[in-house]
Amino acid sequence: MFFEKIFIRLIWLIVLLWSKTIRFRMVNKEIQDRLIAQGQNCIYAFWHGSLLMLLKSHHDSGLLIPVSESRDGEFITRVITTFGFEVARGSSKRKGHRALYSLVTRMRKGKNVGITVDGPRGPLHKVKKGALFLAAVSKAPIVPVATAVKHAWISKRSWDRLIVPFPFTEGLIMLGEPIYVQDTSEEAIEAGQKTLEADLIKLTQAAQAHISGNGRNRTQE
Repeated sequence: MFFEKIFIRLIWLIVLLWSKTIRFRMVNKEIQDRLIAQGQNCIYAFWHGSLLMLLKSHHDSGLLIPVSESRDGEFITRVITTFGFEVARGSSKRKGHRALYSLVTRMRKGKNVGITVDGPRGPLHKVKKGALFLAAVSKAPIVPVATAVKHAWISKRSWDRLIVPFPFTEGLIMLGEPIYVQDTSEEAIEAGQKTLEADLIKLTQAAQAHISGNGRNRTQE
């Protein structure tokens, strides 16, 4: 336990120092501002591979993140809470109702939620139903979030193609228009699922085009 705490603190220090070198800007921030002005909290939906980039941009935000109850989930919880995120524990296969109840209860108190919609194990860029079901139950909109970075290392060995920005590079976060799910019927969930997946794919392409210039990403073979 002692060595785990030291290791987590070391990760925190490395990511903190690394993140201070990266310049991020937000595109379509007016979408977020509009929801805030309406007193509306939301569900931010993004690809699993963007997780490191959003650790930089949303640290100390109090954003609520669902994390599995596995042993790996326990470690992830310890790491992300160090960065100022909050966690709701649960599993998509068992005890999922507990995580859902925790998320909805805390959303009703004004919390925003962040969900890796193709996680925790893929397939890559295939939206699962969890975020849509949460949106239907909570009546909160889903805001698609795409990221892009000018210079990055991208792992082909991990299913999510994890993006690790190089120090001193430039990145951006692009928000999409909110998606509302009217009810928990199979038709509504599947329609929302298709819409969110299409929007995230288009938004990711737009974000990459927005920042492309002469920058190229390096991919691990």
